[in-house]
Amino acid sequence: MCLIQNTGQIVGVNANAGVDLHAFLWQNGTMMDLGTLGGKDSFAYAINNQGQAVGAGYTASREEHACLWSW
Repeated sequence: MCLIQNTGQIVGVNANAGVDLHAFLWQNGTMMDLGTLGGKDSFAYAINNQGQAVGAGYTASREEHACLWSW
């Protein structure tokens, strides 16, 4: 699943080579991995027109936390 906003930024989830799921930002033809909170997975669910994305990430102890990314 990917979400796009009016300026063309896209967020979503990508499976990397290790089968982990990572949130990503796509802009200007480049994908940027948004990382995790120390665990294996993260998810970007939505992005607004101000360049703020929301989602969730897991810690090393598998606790899920809300995330906010801004550009």
